Amino acid sequence: MLAEHGYGPTNEIEGCTTEELAQLEAEFGVELPAAYRSCMLHIGKSTNGFLRGSEFTYPAPKYQREFAEDSIERWDDLEFSLKETDFVFRGLQGSSFWFFNTEDGDDPPVYLYMEDTEPELVADTFSEWLFNEIRNKGEKRD
Repeated sequence: MLAEHGYGPTNEIEGCTTEELAQLEAEFGVELPAAYRSCMLHIGKSTNGFLRGSEFTYPAPKYQREFAEDSIERWDDLEFSLKETDFVFRGLQGSSFWFFNTEDGDDPPVYLYMEDTEPELVADTFSEWLFNEIRNKGEKRD
């Protein structure tokens, strides 16, 4: 699907291995949702420009939770904290991050945290978030 929207050639798009995903699960003590696993198996290591400028491809998810928690801690009046089952899958410039709760099914809702605000629901499912991002970013490339 990335190549159809201007991210190609397909030989420059690379997925994660099942071992790398298992390592993420072991490190965070969660089972990654099927929709996210499928995405990462197809485009998790190289997206050939998709989501350029953000921390999305492996191994970035290994470090995003720490960055997210640091960002949250900067705001004393914020009543939000990540749950143990929340997984931060994308970060942007240390002040915004996207996450889902790994216990919310195979295709969980996606939330966006932006510096100094409570998280907001941005997609009812990870798949919806992903396909919207691909379409929106692809349109901007045309």
